[in-house]
Amino acid sequence: MMQFNQTTYDFLFRFIDVCGLFFDAALIVFLVNHYFSLRRSNLKQKPVLFYGFSFFCICVFLYVTGFSRDFFWFVLSIFSVIFIYSLLLFRGSFVMKLSISCIYCSVYFMLDGVYLSLYRYLTASFEEIPNTISLTVFFFQRIICKIFMYFIIRFLLKNAADLDSSVPSVYSTCLTVFCGFDILLMLLQIFYISPIEPKIAATPFLSLFMAGTFAMILCFFYLFTSMIRNYKENISYRLMEKEWMLHKQYLDQTRDLLTASRQFRHDIKAHLFCMEGLIEQKKYDELKSYLHQFSHSDFLTIPFQTICADESLNTLLNQKLKMASNKKIPMKIDVQISNHLSVQKLDLCTILSNLCDNAIEASVSVADPLIQIQLKEIKGYLSLTVKNRTEEDVLKKNPSFITTKKDQNLHGLGITIIRNIVKKYNGSVSFSSDSSSFTCFVLLENLRDKTYKAPAA
Repeated sequence: MMQFNQTTYDFLFRFIDVCGLFFDAALIVFLVNHYFSLRRSNLKQKPVLFYGFSFFCICVFLYVTGFSRDFFWFVLSIFSVIFIYSLLLFRGSFVMKLSISCIYCSVYFMLDGVYLSLYRYLTASFEEIPNTISLTVFFFQRIICKIFMYFIIRFLLKNAADLDSSVPSVYSTCLTVFCGFDILLMLLQIFYISPIEPKIAATPFLSLFMAGTFAMILCFFYLFTSMIRNYKENISYRLMEKEWMLHKQYLDQTRDLLTASRQFRHDIKAHLFCMEGLIEQKKYDELKSYLHQFSHSDFLTIPFQTICADESLNTLLNQKLKMASNKKIPMKIDVQISNHLSVQKLDLCTILSNLCDNAIEASVSVADPLIQIQLKEIKGYLSLTVKNRTEEDVLKKNPSFITTKKDQNLHGLGITIIRNIVKKYNGSVSFSSDSSSFTCFVLLENLRDKTYKAPAA
C-alpha cells in the first residue's frame, strides 16, 4: 500500500474536502434548477445575471461550510442556501421549497450517518486509524456519497418535475415532517448521544433507524409520484375533452355565421325589391324606417370584417368581435401575418379562442373595458399579444390562475392547453399585469418547411 508523509495526507484531505464542497454546491444548483421554474422569464434571456447569482450562492456556501468547521453552521448553511436560492429566483409554493430543502438535508445526513457509523467502527477496531484508511473513508464521505446523492436526487425529480399544478399541501407538510424528523435524529446523535453515551452512539441502532425513516420518505415520495402519473393521465383526458369542446364551439359558431350569411344573401333580394317599391311609390318616410330596421338587423350589427387573408382565422376573430360587441366591450385587432404559416391553423385558433374568451370574461365587470389583440410575424416566430383592462392586479391576487368557476373539471384548463401548444412549437408564454391591465404574450416558432409535433406526455 502506498504511503505518504503527513503533509501530503493533509493536502489530500483538504483537496478532497474542497472537491466535496463543490459537489455539494453543484448538487444544490442541480436540484433547485431542475425542480422549480424561474420566477422571471427574462432571466432566461440574461444568463449572466442568473448564473452570476448562482455563482454568488455557491461562493457563500463554500465560504460558510469551508471556513467554519462548526457542524451547526454547516447544517444551517446547506439548508439556508437551498431555501433562499429557490425562494429568490424560482416559482413555487413556500411549503414545497421548505420540503425540498428538508429532503436534500435528509439525504445528505442519512449518507453522512453511514460515514459516521463506519468511522466509529474503525475507531473501535484500531487504536490508531492508518492515514490511508482514514483518507479512503473520507473520500467515500465527500465524493462517493455525493455521487449516490446525485442518483437519489434524479430519482426524486424523475416524476415530480415540470408539474403544471401545485403540489398538494398535505403531501408537502407530511414530507417536511418526515424529513425534519430524520434530520433531528441525526442532530440528536451528533450533539447529544455521542458526547454523553459513546457506546450507544457507536451502535448501529440509530443509523438503522435513520435509514428506515429515510426509506419511509422514499416510499412516500414514490406513492406520490404514482399519484402524479394518475393525475397527469386524468389531466390529459380532461384536456382532450376541453379541446374537443373548443373545436365544437368553433365549428358551431362558424356554422351559425355561414347560416346567417346564406340567409342574408337569400333575403337581400327581397329587401331590395321592397325598397325599390317604396321608392317608386315615393313613400320616403316608410323607406327611411325600413332602412333603419334593416341596418340594425342581427347580421349587419357587426359586419363581417376582413381582418386577415386566412379564412378560418378571420372567421374566429369576427366571432370574438361579435361576442365582445354584444357585451359592449371594445376590441381592437391588428393582424400582420402571411398566408403561409408553419403553425397549424387549428392550434393558432385554439390559443386565440382561449385568450379572447378569457379577456372578454374578465372585461365584463370592468367599468371602461378594452381588449387589444396583436398578431404578427417576427424573425421566424409568430408573436401574439392579448391585453385587456382590469381594475386590480390579477397576478398579485391569483398568481396560479386558479379558476373560481363552479365547473372546475373543465374550466381552468385553458392555460394548460396554451402551454402544451406553446411547447409543441418551441415557444414561450408569459403573463404580466398591473393595477389597470393584464397582458398575455405568446411566442411560437414559425420556421418554414418544418413540421411540428406535439411533445410526448
